[in-house]
Amino acid sequence: MSSFRSVGSLLFRARRAATVFVALLVCGGTVGAAAQAPTAPVDDSVPAVRIDSLLDLPTVIARALAVSPDVTETRVDVRNAESERRVANAEYFPTLTANSGLLNSNVTSVPTDGTLPGSAYSVGLAASVDLFTGGRRGADRARATSDVGAAESRDVSARYQATYDAQFAFYETLRAGDLVDVARARVTQAVRGVRYAEDRVRAGTTTRSDELRAQLELTSARQQQLAVTDTLQAAAYNLGRLVGADGPVAGRRPNSLEPVPLSLSDTDVVRLAVEQSPAVQAAAATQRAADAAIRSVQSAYVPDIKVTGGYNWANQSTIVSAVRPGWALLLSTSYPLFNGYHREDDVTRAQSTADVAHAQGRDVERQVRAEAARLLSSLRYAAENIALATEGVQSSAEDLRVQTERYRAGISTELDQLTSELANSQAQASLVTARYNYQLIRAQLEALVGRSL
Repeated sequence: MSSFRSVGSLLFRARRAATVFVALLVCGGTVGAAAQAPTAPVDDSVPAVRIDSLLDLPTVIARALAVSPDVTETRVDVRNAESERRVANAEYFPTLTANSGLLNSNVTSVPTDGTLPGSAYSVGLAASVDLFTGGRRGADRARATSDVGAAESRDVSARYQATYDAQFAFYETLRAGDLVDVARARVTQAVRGVRYAEDRVRAGTTTRSDELRAQLELTSARQQQLAVTDTLQAAAYNLGRLVGADGPVAGRRPNSLEPVPLSLSDTDVVRLAVEQSPAVQAAAATQRAADAAIRSVQSAYVPDIKVTGGYNWANQSTIVSAVRPGWALLLSTSYPLFNGYHREDDVTRAQSTADVAHAQGRDVERQVRAEAARLLSSLRYAAENIALATEGVQSSAEDLRVQTERYRAGISTELDQLTSELANSQAQASLVTARYNYQLIRAQLEALVGRSL
């Protein structure tokens, strides 16, 4: 009985081996023909992406800075602040006024026959200068100078923010384009998978279910291709808007997207951010301006001393109110004894503004320090993630190659094939995302510090 079972087992194994051998011959012939066919073309149902022009990164940044409304606004603020500083400096110089007049009147200082009215004409120059203002002029000049510094710092910050926005839009078009390539490769692989499944169904080595699964994978791949194509088109229009174009613009791929070490250590980057960040510089200048504003309004408690002088050229007229020729010099002072608490209100408001400015300045320093440390850590993780994603692509590609051969030989199932295809697509997408995440984090760090790293 034992010998009979052994012989039966051997016959069963031989029969199964023969069946597999025949199936491999049939499947190998059909699949081999499919493998020799040209690569599946891109699905015609996917609409083409409209791109009017390709721009490299320096051109994108230059054009974005030229048309950015935020940069234009901060540049105007700098001009206004410089004008304010000119006004503050001019308080140390005398004001000069020219005057002239022509007067006809019958009101004279001597009797007339009433037929010829009196006439008078005059031309004069007058000058006035403050001799003492209680420190108001110095405070106004210090406040104006601080306002210029704050405006310039905000302008630098706006320029780096516009640069970051341009870089983000630039890399977004490249990332979307790479994802389109990944989706296109997935569609091509899915089309090939459908052919393999159809060949195996005809050979009788698999069921209709495998063919349906392959068709479902092809549908999902096409849906993904549509989605990323739409993302690329939207990114191209957004980049076109940022650079002042009327249509979609895409970025021209740089020579390399590999991580580049920073020129400074982490400690130096954090220190530089705290000391020279445009946001910190603007906050410090705002604090100085607020302190100067307090000194300016406090000068109202001190009397002003002003000297005014002038000279008039005029005819000798008999009119009572006519201007007389000659010079005049006036030394005057003014001091409001009570003005309805307006001085006190101005001082209170100025001190409140200064308190807020100092609190905001300290918070900006803490925020910049924390943000710089966070971005440095994220940059390091992004670089490591690129290396891991690269390994993942290599592993998934090799797994897909092996799995495809196994599936063609009838050793693995359609589910195994689909799992490997999906893993390979996800690995490629992860690598694309990791590369551009690194570039964007680096650009954000440079925008925070206010210089290239």
